[in-house]
Parts: sequence; C-alpha cells; structure tokens
Amino acid sequence: MRLLITGAGGFVGAAVAREAAAMGHDVIGTVRIDGQHARLDGLAQNVRVVALDLRDRRALVALVHEAHPDAIIHAAWGGVSNKARQDLSQTFDNINTACSLLNAGVEVGISKFVGIGSQSEYGPLSGRISEQDLPEPISLYGAAKLAVLHLTRQLSAQGGISFAWLRLFATYGPGDNPHWLIPGLIEEMLNGVRPRTTLGTQLWDYLFIDDAALGILAVTTEPTATGVFNLGSGQPRKVREIVELIRDLTAPELELVFGEIPYRQDQIWHMEAATERLRTNTGWVPRISLETGLARTIDWHRARRLAAVHQHVVGARHA
Repeated sequence: MRLLITGAGGFVGAAVAREAAAMGHDVIGTVRIDGQHARLDGLAQNVRVVALDLRDRRALVALVHEAHPDAIIHAAWGGVSNKARQDLSQTFDNINTACSLLNAGVEVGISKFVGIGSQSEYGPLSGRISEQDLPEPISLYGAAKLAVLHLTRQLSAQGGISFAWLRLFATYGPGDNPHWLIPGLIEEMLNGVRPRTTLGTQLWDYLFIDDAALGILAVTTEPTATGVFNLGSGQPRKVREIVELIRDLTAPELELVFGEIPYRQDQIWHMEAATERLRTNTGWVPRISLETGLARTIDWHRARRLAAVHQHVVGARHA
C-alpha cells in the first residue's frame, strides 16, 4: 500500500513509518518544517519525508493529490505536552487540519482514513475501559480529539471511504518525550539520582511503541477493521513495579523511597485498555513485555549518552 502518514517526525508517527517501511509499504511521511527529525534516521529507501506546515491547507491538499495514497494515517497533532492540553489552539488548528486532510483524501479516492485518538477522550474514567464507555473529556486536548473523531467519521461516511480511530493509551520506548514518566525515571537513575515518587499504587497500562505502531498498521491494512478501537497493552502494572524494574535495570544499588510526593487531586487510580475489539478484528496482540520493552528503552538511553560523550571528545580534539 501507499501510505501517507502525518506527524512522521513524532514519537508515534515515526514508529508507524518505520514499521510500515519494514513491511514493504510505500510511505510518504510529513514532518514539521521547523522540527528535528532524528527519529526518522536510518529509514528504508521506500520512505519519502516531506517537511510541511499542515495548517497550510493549499500545500496540504497539493501533497495529498500529488502523493495519491491508498490510505492516510493521521498521527500529527499540535499541543501534546501537558502544559498545552488546555490551550485553545487545541481546537482550531487540529480540527481544521484533520478535516482538510480527509477531504483531500476523498478527492483522490483513498480507501481508508485512520485517525490517532487518545485515552484522554474518556476523561477521568478509572478501571478497565472499553469502546462502549461514554467519553467525558476534561481537557481541551481530549475534547478536540473527540471532536475530530466525530467530524472525520462523518466526512468519511459522506465521502464513501472506510474509517477507523484508535484511542491510544500510554506508550513508551526509545525516542519518547523526555518529560514523560518512564524516560524521566530512566535519565534520573542513569545519573545516579533517586527519583521522588508517589506511593505508586496506581495501575497503569503501558504499551511499547513498536507494538503500538503495529496495532495502527493492523487496523489500516485490514479492510473490515472500522470504527473506534482502544490501543493499549491490556495488562496494567502498578507504577511502583515500573519504577522498581527501571531501578533494577539501571542502578540496582539505588535505594528507592516511595511516597515522597502526594498524589494529584485528579489522580486516576486504574487505567486499563480493553483491547478485545482490536484483537478480534485484526488478530493484533502485543509482542513486547514490559520487562523487555524497558530493557530496550534503557539500552537506547545508554547508547545515546555514549554517542554524546564520543561527539564531545571528537569535538574537543578538533577544537
């Protein structure tokens, strides 16, 4: 298939582009004009990277018409950081971009539009969450995602194309945002610093990024996989266990003290994705255990540190 993947410079989009290329798909990936795209280093030859401001509707439509993809995977989103999730910019740019992208896809006759949603659409639900649960977002980020779901689903129906939406729960892996929990813990412990944590009794559903990418591609390439799907491991673990696993793999001698910081007032105690619908419709199952995924992620952090030291030494020699 020829796939147009927006946000291919981001954590999720880059993983989808890598896996799609490895599977032999012809990939066109959009990246931010002003961004760094190290996540795309070493991609196969059948990937074309296009720097594009998705808010430029004319340029966006021109790319879709020129690329003429079989399917579009819309992974781009402006404002994913915690501090931006209540920003009003969540609405206009993201909604307009998604609708323009889908309409251009309809014009060139794509077979399927796949949007990447978020667990945030469900709001403060706690427990095992299924696609039948009523979304009640409490952030503009979650509300904007939910709005894009409804709008693009309707536009797809009007355009006569297949539609799927994946609500992504927590992911982790090499190249993740350093401000999220797992990469932050890894960096602290590699520095020999004991992290300050809550008691860590909350249950959290983490999915390795490669498995997330394969889940998205499974939905994209399966014609009968339509509608809304949860995408998570379906195997929640206590945050305390995750912290201990990272400690054991990075600094076994480091003593941990839990409960030094309080829980948030809006703390969700149990976040778990019910994934039966995704598994039934595509046959997808996670391949990477939490232990293996953390080990791979920590190896990546160590390798990046070694590369930085090497670059510094080489630079000093030539100074």
